[in-house]
Amino acid sequence: MRLADTPLRRGSRLARVALCCALTAALAACDGGITENSSGPSGSAATTMPASHGATSTPPSLFLSASPSSVSSGGTAQLTWSSTNASSCTASGGWSGNEPAGGNASTGSLASTTTYTLSCTGPGGMASRSVTVSVNVVTLNGSSCSATSGGLTLRASAARKSGASPLLAFFDATGSSSSAVAGNATTFQDISYSWTFGDAGSSGTGTWTYGSNGGHNLKNVATGGVAAHLYVTGGADVTYPVTVTAYDGTNTASCQLHVTAYDPAGANGFPGTQTTCVFNNTAGSACPVGAALFRTQNIDAALSSAFGSNRRVLFNCGDTFSGSYSISSGVSRASIGAYGGCEGTSTGRPVFQNSSGSTISLGANNPTDIRIADIDFEDGSGTARAVSTAGGLGETQITLYNLNCNGMQSCYYLDQASQSGLIQSTATGMTTSAGTYWNYAGNNCLNGSVAAGCGGSGGYYDVSYNALLGNSLDGQGATSGGSPIDTVRVGACRMCVIADNTFRNANNLGAVLNLHSGNTAAGQATWIGQYTELVQVSDNLFTGAAGAQLVETAPQNPSNDERLRNVVVERSLFLAVSGGAGRQILVSAVNETLRDNVFNVSAADATPPQYAAQVAQRGMEPVPQYVELYNNSCYALQTMGSCIGFDGTGFAAPGNNSWASNTLFYDNAMTTAVVVDHGSGNTVGTNSADSSLDPLMADASGTFGLISDFQPTQNYAGGSAVPVWYDALAVAWSPTWSLGAVAP
Repeated sequence: MRLADTPLRRGSRLARVALCCALTAALAACDGGITENSSGPSGSAATTMPASHGATSTPPSLFLSASPSSVSSGGTAQLTWSSTNASSCTASGGWSGNEPAGGNASTGSLASTTTYTLSCTGPGGMASRSVTVSVNVVTLNGSSCSATSGGLTLRASAARKSGASPLLAFFDATGSSSSAVAGNATTFQDISYSWTFGDAGSSGTGTWTYGSNGGHNLKNVATGGVAAHLYVTGGADVTYPVTVTAYDGTNTASCQLHVTAYDPAGANGFPGTQTTCVFNNTAGSACPVGAALFRTQNIDAALSSAFGSNRRVLFNCGDTFSGSYSISSGVSRASIGAYGGCEGTSTGRPVFQNSSGSTISLGANNPTDIRIADIDFEDGSGTARAVSTAGGLGETQITLYNLNCNGMQSCYYLDQASQSGLIQSTATGMTTSAGTYWNYAGNNCLNGSVAAGCGGSGGYYDVSYNALLGNSLDGQGATSGGSPIDTVRVGACRMCVIADNTFRNANNLGAVLNLHSGNTAAGQATWIGQYTELVQVSDNLFTGAAGAQLVETAPQNPSNDERLRNVVVERSLFLAVSGGAGRQILVSAVNETLRDNVFNVSAADATPPQYAAQVAQRGMEPVPQYVELYNNSCYALQTMGSCIGFDGTGFAAPGNNSWASNTLFYDNAMTTAVVVDHGSGNTVGTNSADSSLDPLMADASGTFGLISDFQPTQNYAGGSAVPVWYDALAVAWSPTWSLGAVAP
């Protein structure tokens, strides 16, 4: 049997049906036949019976189906068939050869719509049935694509189709749907999305240095309903194919997008005199051909002379420059970077030295499509910022790449950003302000009103598509006192990605990551109608000192009605709370999912938390519900309260109508409740049977510093089926390890 010249892969074969029909004494010669035609949900069929005189044999019956009946280009379907009263079967159409009376087989990869026909004969005649597998033709090089498989419909788009390198591109599959998503869960929570960015260059090869699986997670792939990738190219314009695949537990659909990154020195970038190379003493030989040369040690002098729309200014690797500069109104498509061999590395970058204000600020009236890359910002006095805004709102396409910020008051601040991000950058130390603050102005109204409903205008500055990717952000040194100072604070965000980062050390009241939803810059108490929503938080390491919460996905206080929904936190490693005694993550959102995470409390932690994850209403916002906590592991070497709490203690009310399953909990040899449920309508089950039994984590690195160290080797059986398809290393679930209770 052949399918498009490729052998089918078979499942188990059904036994042949042996047909024995007793004939009556005398049969006259056959002089023709009678054909009956029928059609049904599994395809069209035809049955032919021999003409006879006297008694007849029973005609064959045949069932043939294809699942799914519609696939994306390159997808596969499964053919299943069975027959009775048949002695032989023959395949035709999309396959060929003899087949048994029953069985199943894969179609193999399909490039076009294909019809499969099976004909079975027996003493009583012949039956034939056909099924068609439709193939969705993918439009290559498109900024949007779609595919349908069974009850799953994938819809994806690229927020930006092209731009000069380094190009930060965002991808969105939040418009997808699936009939498999049940109850009050959402497709953002319960469909698995995987992305391959098609990047074979330096920005797509290798692994992320930081995060829960540092040194192992590939840069060229991602998961989640939203994704982002930075493309770096040189020497030629490059078009990258981006493939997205969705899976809902039954059906798989995939389609392809494209983005083009332009060579920064080419015709679509900053050729010839659109580029200026700045140096202290010696220009060197690495300045791009045709670029102007400018000698100075002053940042303002260099950028005032050479920077503006459609201009690129490069600073010599290893040189030091002092002062500051404000990017003025209306500047668009411009770059600040380095030349001389340090590009994309962490050594030898040009140093920007400053001890007051903001070293680089984005002025009012919204500079757009600005890249700042390969710069080392140094202070030493603890009073300056590296990059921030200066009163403008609505920044678009601001890319901060491969930066370092050291010894400053704070590092990276944007007021109201869209299609913007901080990628592969570091920050060490902060004093009296949050280290990195994204969308400081919150959900600000377009008319500037702080009244509920934006003064009737109903409009907001765009805070869609923002990314923090592959960064190490350390707030050690933040001043302790009466106010929380967070390492990273996100004031508002929609369709955002926070992945493969390491967040360390807030002050005594702050969190290392605070994701909230501010109601205007003035802190309006009444909800003004804008959610923080559709946020993917994955593969991060959260550790170090903090206040009562290591991480918050919640309003910033109990007095403001700030609302969050559709947040996924997965494959992240939470390492203790040194100095806090509350919880490692506070969840106050609706439709938030925590899956495949590890919460660790070390033996050295003097103040273990009450909960790893507490689901609670903080204050005025709606009570959190439809929260999923699946396949999480809590490994405590100092006794803690419980792993998960639907508990309002310390807050307004416990979470309701939510789920907690497949939780693995070890509590320092103590028998403790895995889940505390003080809410209503919650489904709690198939969690650890006894928290005193040590699962004996593998600790392959010997440091308990990677999420892979927390592979249980015993006492982790008894899981149930939940809508989670991949484990804590983004590998398809296995019956031997899930970093939580084992899959059934």
